[in-house]
Amino acid sequence: MYFQVTHRTTYTYSVPVALGPHRLRMLPRDDGRQRLLEHALTIDPVPAHLCPGVDAWGNRVELAWFDGLTRVLDIQLSMSVATWAPPLPLLPTQAAGLPPVYAGETRALAPYLDPMEEPRVMAAFVEPLLGGEEISLSELLERLNARIHGFYYRGVRLDGPARSPGETIAGHEGVCRDLTVLFMAACRYLGIAARFVSGYQQGDGSRTQRYLHAWPEVYLPGLGWRGYDPTHDGPVGDRHLAVAAAGMPADTTPVEGGYSFQGERLTSTLEADIRISGL
Repeated sequence: MYFQVTHRTTYTYSVPVALGPHRLRMLPRDDGRQRLLEHALTIDPVPAHLCPGVDAWGNRVELAWFDGLTRVLDIQLSMSVATWAPPLPLLPTQAAGLPPVYAGETRALAPYLDPMEEPRVMAAFVEPLLGGEEISLSELLERLNARIHGFYYRGVRLDGPARSPGETIAGHEGVCRDLTVLFMAACRYLGIAARFVSGYQQGDGSRTQRYLHAWPEVYLPGLGWRGYDPTHDGPVGDRHLAVAAAGMPADTTPVEGGYSFQGERLTSTLEADIRISGL
């Protein structure tokens, strides 16, 4: 699959501001399932300094520093990316049961195993999926994906962070970031390492205006990170383009930075425009 993505983010301020250092997580990772072919990144105002880097989670970042004052920060990225969907082999013995055996990898995976909700809340949600029977890890993940898909809210909620797992369970609905956090919490309750992924999904081409997508990945011993998409009730494949992954949603934010200003009041607006096409 070939993705062509244009992503424009525009911040507008009511008074001139001095932009602080910014960190941009917008360029996708290169791995065995995707490759960045070409890209163009433009920023207005032009940064005084711009350099590539890698954050603590291994994501590609662009680090920007600014001089002077501005009332607009406009960031435009266009890129072409190739994606693949390698076949999933049979799970190795250490990854087949519950919980998976991580052995020497446990220390590195600790941030992806931290509980995200009270155990009693997750027990009430997860235990019925087990059915009181011996179940394989792959079957459990498929059941979990299908169960959470039932919570999918087909509208759009642009503002606010992901809801807690308990809130999503209580409300019985959520958008992609809420479903991802619930999936992660269920996995971690069972001792399965899970992380939050932000990126794009190909879709059916019926929508002109698009949004960032989110899904979870779980770490399978001997196989590495594998993605599931509870929004679409299926595994992650070549129709998904991963940009950033981390232990918590806030660490995948596309644009991270601050500003300062003189005076007592300031209002700001954020507009985002995402266009996705592919073959």
